[in-house]
Amino acid sequence: MVSIGLSADQVIELHNDIIRDFGGEPGLRDPATLDYIVYQVNRSRTMYRKAAVALHGICTGHPFIDGNKRTAFVTADNLLREYHYKTNASNENVIAFMLDVASYVHSVASVESWIKENAIPEG
Repeated sequence: MVSIGLSADQVIELHNDIIRDFGGEPGLRDPATLDYIVYQVNRSRTMYRKAAVALHGICTGHPFIDGNKRTAFVTADNLLREYHYKTNASNENVIAFMLDVASYVHSVASVESWIKENAIPEG
């Protein structure tokens, strides 16, 4: 399987699109945190781990002023889509899960398990 990379600029672009389309306060609060998350994603070996590290890291690390949960989920979903997978969870399930992640209920490992359970091939 080809390894897909992620850049801070890609995450910032996703964040800007989310804030523009759905509202919120724009801006990067902590560039170093975002750089570290991206570094950890790119060191991860599987698509599930990459998506989990991105989702957990952005959601709990709060690199942005606003929209961290939304940016975390979309970044993880986009990583899965690079591998031709997508998230198949209901909106209600995603919202409840993201609130739990933001409340530090989940580790990266449990996020990875949730992604594995809720990811399906596109098509």
